[in-house]
Amino acid sequence: VVSTQSTGKDFTCMNRCRLFWGNIPGLKRPIMPVGNPVTLQECLESRCGRSARVEKINCVTSRKRTETAPAPVLMEGQTDGLWTTELERVFGLEPHYTDVGNMSNTSRLKLLGKSWSVHVMKHILAPLDRYFLTEK
Repeated sequence: VVSTQSTGKDFTCMNRCRLFWGNIPGLKRPIMPVGNPVTLQECLESRCGRSARVEKINCVTSRKRTETAPAPVLMEGQTDGLWTTELERVFGLEPHYTDVGNMSNTSRLKLLGKSWSVHVMKHILAPLDRYFLTEK
C-alpha cells in the first residue's frame, strides 16, 4: 500500500490537501490534467451577477467565513460565501446533486466538506481502465 497527496489544484479551483492510501497501480504517477482546471467563476451562478474574488478556495465547511478565510464571492457589491449548488459544481457534481431526502443546507455543506472531488477521483482511478473493460 502506498500513499500520495493531492490538492485538486491541478483540476479545480480547490486547494484542499488530501492524502490517499491504496494499492492502485500508478497511484504516485505525475498529475497530467486534461485541459485547464475549472475556475471558480465558471462554478458561480452567472445569471445572479456573482463574481469570484479568489482563484482558489481552501477548506470547505458549513461554518460562516472568518477573517482567515475571506468570502470568495462578490454579489451586488457585497461579499458572500459559495452557495451549495456552486460548491457542487466545484466538486464536479451537477447542481442540486446533494438535494435529496429533505437534507438541510447545512447537512448538504457538511456532506460536501467530507467529499472527494470527482476530478481528483478520476485521476486516481484512471490507471484501472487498463485492467477492466471500459467504454470511452
